Parts: sequence; C-alpha cells; structure tokens
Amino acid sequence: MSENNTPAVSEYPITVTARHMELTDSIRDYAEKKVRRMPYGYPRITEVKVIVDTQPHGHIAEVIVVAADNVVIEADTETADLYEAIDLTMSKIERQMRKEKTRMLKQHGHG
Repeated sequence: MSENNTPAVSEYPITVTARHMELTDSIRDYAEKKVRRMPYGYPRITEVKVIVDTQPHGHIAEVIVVAADNVVIEADTETADLYEAIDLTMSKIERQMRKEKTRMLKQHGHG
C-alpha cells in the first residue's frame, strides 16, 4: 500500500485563453492557481477552460468546467480588475458545483 492515499490535487487540463489582450504569465499563473484550489471531488472534473477578455468597459473572466456525466458548469464576471473578475467567477463556479453535487446526491437517493 502506498504511503500517499490522497488523490492528486488535479489531474485535469487547464486551458487559459486571452481575447483582445496579451496573456501574461502572471495572469495565467493566477488563473491556474485559482482553478487548482477548487474542491476536488464531485462532479469529477475532466477539463477546465479559463477565458479572460478586456473590453472598453472592463475585464471579463469566464470559466467553463467540463465534468463527468456530461456536466458543464459555466460562469463569467465583468469587473474593472481582471484578478477580481477571476476571483468572483471562481466563487460562482464553486457555488454551482456544490449545487450540482447536492442535486446529484438527491437524484441518487442520498438526501
């Protein structure tokens, strides 16, 4: 039996894309770090896409989580600060994932 029984923090690919702006290493690293902190569990994540965009009226962060059982969770936020937009969008994603987990547990008779 191995010493480390905990699952890997994340085994899914994360794609960070920029529209109408240059994707800097700091933005990419920040987005990836935020995504990797997501609660690992259900729904089992298979891929995450982060799209950052700048518009004349603000910055937009969009996150798309593709999970097992054909579950797709999407959220976006527009703020004046791109880092804040990423934070707020990740909060929305985590809230939606909790709702999806609750829904699936009820659907399978666990609640």
